[in-house]
Amino acid sequence: MKARFSQPQLPVKIIQKDGTAYVYICQNETQGQETYPDMGDGQTTETYYEYDYNEIIAPADALPLEDIQAHPGDYLDYTYQPEASDPGIQTLEEIEKLKAAIERGLTV
Repeated sequence: MKARFSQPQLPVKIIQKDGTAYVYICQNETQGQETYPDMGDGQTTETYYEYDYNEIIAPADALPLEDIQAHPGDYLDYTYQPEASDPGIQTLEEIEKLKAAIERGLTV
């Protein structure tokens, strides 16, 4: 995906909080200008910075953070997929049973 910013961005920014890693990847910067009409008869020109972008949010211990930092371009299309054995992850079958129970007005 592409993302635009008004300021240059770091190639990789990782924030860790409460066991979760928030990873922001910005690669292949292109710079441009865009002109907008302003309130009067004039126009305003703004510079933008556009990047190939990815955002990953996952448990910090489930991501290869050092490798992401070293090779961010390899993670531009990465999507975190939790393991089915992770606590709190329900199978599709369990979800369908819960939905059916809700539709019947029952609790499980």
